[in-house]
Amino acid sequence: MFNGERWAAGFIGSCGVHAEAGLTALKALVPVMAEIPGILKGTRAARELEGMIRKAVKETLTSSGFAYPGVEYAVRILLLLIKKGYFTHAPALIRAIELLIDRQQGILRVTVESAFPMEASFQHDLKTALAGRLGTGAYKTAVKEIILMVQLVPELLGGYRLRIGSELVDGSVRTQLQRLARDLQGTPPGGTVSRRTGADGGFSW
Repeated sequence: MFNGERWAAGFIGSCGVHAEAGLTALKALVPVMAEIPGILKGTRAARELEGMIRKAVKETLTSSGFAYPGVEYAVRILLLLIKKGYFTHAPALIRAIELLIDRQQGILRVTVESAFPMEASFQHDLKTALAGRLGTGAYKTAVKEIILMVQLVPELLGGYRLRIGSELVDGSVRTQLQRLARDLQGTPPGGTVSRRTGADGGFSW
């Protein structure tokens, strides 16, 4: 079974100071490799594709200013993925490498899904709220920087939804309406509606 965290740790350990350059090269190579017809699996496939990969790297990546050590490590792990039959897990590996590098550098990337564009003041307040929460719980780590990655998702109707690692904080209007509908369906005849307290745009967890 593929273990992204273990592969990411091995990649970063091998790259050393060239880890970020290797990650950049890997991001550039994976989409190109994915377009190659045939099954990218097994020792024979890896052997047959190695020449093609190295030729493409020489003609494109190195001429584009990619650092050689990083490119070489990217090529090696790609060939190993193909040999082991794990090439389809390449995107997951890239994400795992990103997370591990961020962790080492004290960076926390938070995906913010919003129905509408977010004002700079709101993003600032959100960062402040997140920073205040980092002293406890699962994120009790030395975070030096919080990076918000904002994505527009109109179907949320309003509010926002945060993705912090594997944790989801959902304060969207759509989810609040769905909760209300469930509560109404569970209300006994003549009874009162018991509503859950949902996020109202503030920063509560």
